[in-house]
Amino acid sequence: MKRKVLNHAALVAALCWCNWVPFGFAAEGPGLSVNEVLRRTEAQYQKIQAFTANFRQVTSSGAASSMATEAHGKLYYQKPRQMHWAYEEPEKQVFVANQQLAWLYIPSEKQIALFDAKTFFSSPLAQTFFDGVIELRKHFDVSLDPRLSTEELGVLNLTPKKEDPNIKSLSLTVDLTTYRISTIESIDALGNTNRITLEGQTILPRVDSALFQLNIPPSTTVVDPDGREIPPADIDKLKQKLQSKQGT
Repeated sequence: MKRKVLNHAALVAALCWCNWVPFGFAAEGPGLSVNEVLRRTEAQYQKIQAFTANFRQVTSSGAASSMATEAHGKLYYQKPRQMHWAYEEPEKQVFVANQQLAWLYIPSEKQIALFDAKTFFSSPLAQTFFDGVIELRKHFDVSLDPRLSTEELGVLNLTPKKEDPNIKSLSLTVDLTTYRISTIESIDALGNTNRITLEGQTILPRVDSALFQLNIPPSTTVVDPDGREIPPADIDKLKQKLQSKQGT
């Protein structure tokens, strides 16, 4: 059960944070219009190529709000379409997504679970954030929250225009002293909440490309999106295919 909770949380986090951007707020603070926020967001985003950050993630069940799971670790991101979530607590896990594939590695189970890349990357939410288009209004109704926004913090509320079981609503909290997103909170159709806080964000020209490659430790099984074990020969073909695409 723990693995499934973190598995879902990692997927939501990937969709939400795959194109982290600093918001370009100015001294106007909560008086800034949504259009201006989005315009400055896109302008600032174009300057970011890679970053690292420590993250803390809290997920809670809509059916039982007292049942919350907390995790933390380190996030690495590199344009285009490359991210690596290294969970340290409550157990070590690694979620990786690149331009061709997404997978979750669980050392304690000696297993790597692959995800359907076509489904993962073709959703409007993934396209908006992964591809850096930042056309939020195309897929979301966006508004500034006047109750929560202050001179120090700006809060954006995003509601998908089309029904999405994974994302019912999103809330982005922006630290106006650093112009960076500090917290993102998502709620799915069942009322489950996923809250991520980033700390120690460091912008870099690039991060180690090895973080986004499929490396399979000894005695580790690989399963497809349906949970079926993939034979070693097929794994070798998959790795060769990925390396070929990365080299083009």
